[in-house]
Amino acid sequence: MIRSSERISSIPFSSIREIFEEANKIEKSGIEITHMEIGRPDFDTPQHIKDAAIAALQQGHVHYTSNSGTIEFREAIAEKLKRDNGITVNPADEIVVTVGCKEAIFNLIFAFVNPGDEVIIPDPSWLEYQYIVKLAGGVPVAVPILEENNFILNPYDVEKNITNRTKLLLINSPHNPTGAVLPKETVSELAKLAIKHDLLVVSDEIYEKIIYDQEKHISIATMPGMFERTVTVNGFAKAYAMDGWRLGYAAGPAELVKPILKVHQYNTSSATSFAQFGGAEAYRGPQSFVEEMVESFDERRRFLVQSLSQMPGVTCVEPKGAFYVFPSFKETGIPSNELAGILLREALIACVPGSAFGEYGEGYIRMAYSTSLEKIEEAMTRMYPVMQNLMQRSTLSK
Repeated sequence: MIRSSERISSIPFSSIREIFEEANKIEKSGIEITHMEIGRPDFDTPQHIKDAAIAALQQGHVHYTSNSGTIEFREAIAEKLKRDNGITVNPADEIVVTVGCKEAIFNLIFAFVNPGDEVIIPDPSWLEYQYIVKLAGGVPVAVPILEENNFILNPYDVEKNITNRTKLLLINSPHNPTGAVLPKETVSELAKLAIKHDLLVVSDEIYEKIIYDQEKHISIATMPGMFERTVTVNGFAKAYAMDGWRLGYAAGPAELVKPILKVHQYNTSSATSFAQFGGAEAYRGPQSFVEEMVESFDERRRFLVQSLSQMPGVTCVEPKGAFYVFPSFKETGIPSNELAGILLREALIACVPGSAFGEYGEGYIRMAYSTSLEKIEEAMTRMYPVMQNLMQRSTLSK
């Protein structure tokens, strides 16, 4: 019998996709499900971005590009990083364009993590982080981020987990799945730790433009002494509703970007040629779409937090970024995986068990408000009696 490798056998399939597939099966029977499990905007890509890609197709830009991406696209990315983030990079050799942010993170981890190297990851976090580290032979080290601290990563907890095997610190702000935004003072303290312990830092900033309540996104690469040890990862899936375009990038000093480029060369070669013209237009064109989308998300966010906070057995920290809420259902005493199944079957809401995001995600559920306000309102109406029944059962069993 032919068996898969040990490294792939130890990696589970995505819990998010499992819920998505189960929801689709229910829908095929004629029952409508409110999809709150997939982290993508429910908006169409703006027309001017589509037009740029269509024009590129018509002009014959259908072949391989430089492994690093077209120079025009890299120049647009460099302009954006300078304008929006205060990061100065040379588009010639300090940016590599990838097939989505996921490939950028995958390539980076394989470029720098040796077997046995430790990578510090906030827990809960996007599930791919820990599994990519494991695939590379590294050791993910979970640092809990707690509800009572509004899910803000604590630098003191980070330092407690640093050993002589620690190679890399991975941060994500705004954060998936909690929506937490790292304040400037926390970013500053994390930067000092990275310098003190000679760590490479990966800053996943894919949600940077989806932010609320006058919060500010701070790129750690702008902190003193941090550019030379930071790789900033970003992309177009969230802010520009371009998840199907599969465009991302890694940016930083040439000595950090070159090893990432090497893995990229042996992985995907280059991102789709004509899509890169759309990406350049996204950064150089009008930004009103982003502002309008964030306003819509904000309305949904406020309604969803209020509704969940009024439900029996539920507490909910108000997220400051991204498009997720991460409410606690610990009072029910039901494991999050089981609870997600109950919400799918009884409330007809597809959402993700917190355990999918790490050990400290247990007891929580991630709900994406990347669906219409009307559908969210209907979902909350269905969910309330389900939670009432669960809490009544919990009370009777005690």
